[in-house]
Amino acid sequence: GVSVALNGDGGTLAVGAFGEDSNTTSIGGNQSDNGAFGSGAVYVYTRDGLGAWSQQEYVKASNTDGGDEFGYSVALSGDGSTLAVGAHEEDSNATGVGGNPADNSALNSGAVYIYTRDGLGAWSQQAYVKASNTGGSDYFGWSVALSEDGSTLAVGANLEGSNATGVGGNQADNSAGSSGAAYVYTRDGLGAWSHQAYIKASNTGESYRFGHSVALSGDGNILAVGADVEPSNATDIGGNQSDVSAPNSGAVYLY
Repeated sequence: GVSVALNGDGGTLAVGAFGEDSNTTSIGGNQSDNGAFGSGAVYVYTRDGLGAWSQQEYVKASNTDGGDEFGYSVALSGDGSTLAVGAHEEDSNATGVGGNPADNSALNSGAVYIYTRDGLGAWSQQAYVKASNTGGSDYFGWSVALSEDGSTLAVGANLEGSNATGVGGNQADNSAGSSGAAYVYTRDGLGAWSHQAYIKASNTGESYRFGHSVALSGDGNILAVGADVEPSNATDIGGNQSDVSAPNSGAVYLY
């Protein structure tokens, strides 16, 4: 229960158990083999017309591995048919959508997995999502959010280290360790996901942890990003970002 999400009508519940140990992969596998310590799992429950709850699915990563902490973050679409799951300590060196998860040379880079439910209640994986600039210890997937229709995904990587500012900046200069970043992905009408935006704070600074939390509006057009230890002494809206005399005060940015 480290993470939970409900759909719009409250009839579908997703629960993340990031310390779960089963070695199985994907959907509905064997839960009894506890050979992957801390791999993580997500459980989906549904409520019937009489208000009775039952488990609908047991969800694992397609590349289950010990210590990945799959389920640390979860999000559901409004109708409950799209599920996003973050595994912020996943280790693959892949980038973008649908990359090769086998190269585990980017320790704790993080990943997000997208699952969809069909009209018969069957779940399947739709996408494996990595950052556009995958890096070790970036914690991509620390936070996730979905739009109402499930076609826009926001992902926070609160320990990403680029020194860029604003939207679409240079991802290669990693001189601002743990400054954090957010990434936006969109799904087309055929169910294919693609990277839409790379987002940094307007006042990027080392250890600000931008991306610690993310939220999307229903239409996916407004994004809120939290930086829980940003140190500006500003108050209210649009204040002076350069006075950093209030350590760990925190900030929220709207896009």
